[in-house]
This record gives sequence, structure tokens and C-alpha cells, in this order.
Amino acid sequence: MQVRSLPPSDSSLLVRTYFADAAAWHATRSAATSENEHGFRAYVEVVDDPAWDEATPDQIRAAALTGEHAAVLFIVDRAATEGDFPILVVDLSPEDRSPFRCIAKEIWGIDNNLNLANMDWEEFAANADSDGVHRGFGD
Repeated sequence: MQVRSLPPSDSSLLVRTYFADAAAWHATRSAATSENEHGFRAYVEVVDDPAWDEATPDQIRAAALTGEHAAVLFIVDRAATEGDFPILVVDLSPEDRSPFRCIAKEIWGIDNNLNLANMDWEEFAANADSDGVHRGFGD
């Protein structure tokens, strides 16, 4: 088995785990990293390494916890490359709270607020729709 490592980073990681559709990955990545109409964006470090193909959230979380890390990481799996790009959001705190999904264009809020400790995990997780996807707080 190949040893996987993640780069140490003060930024949240955006980790690609689905490599079967390059066009879908590029669309998801663009939606996740683009600045919105108010000038906000996620400050993520992209991990686009085939060594992470089909890695589980637990494997990625464990690897992230071995080095410097932000408060949260984002996983682009197969499900995240469809529709409005519901990226998996994984907690990196000692509490290891349940992951949820967030549409790509809204991960900036999670990234910015959790890493600055402006908001808590529960505020985002509790705002997920019945399908488990956070779509922002509205205007």
C-alpha cells in the first residue's frame, strides 16, 4: 500500500479523491476556489494527487492530523462533482464531529469562519438541509 501524506498548511485542504472525471474536478475546483460577488473566497490549498484516489474521509482526516492543519478540510469525492458540487466538510478538531456537505460556492464561509473561530461547527452543520447539504445562510 502506498504511503500517503498531506502537505502541512495553515490553510484548509481541498483534497481530490475522485479521478475518473477531470472535467467535473475542474468545475468543482473552480466553484470552490472562485471569489464570490462580495469578494469572499475560500483560502484552500488544493491537493490533486492520484495517491488519494478513492481514499476515505477517515484516512484523509488521519493524515491531516499528523501535521500542521487548519480547523477543517474539504473532500472532493464523486458526489461532490455533481449538481451544485456538494463538497464533504470534515472536522479536524479533537471532537471529530460528523461530516456534512456544503455546496462549493459556500465553502468560503466555513473555511473563513471556522479557521478564525468566528463561528462554531454546529452553526454550519445545523444549517444543512434535510439532505445534509449546507447551502449558505441566505442574504
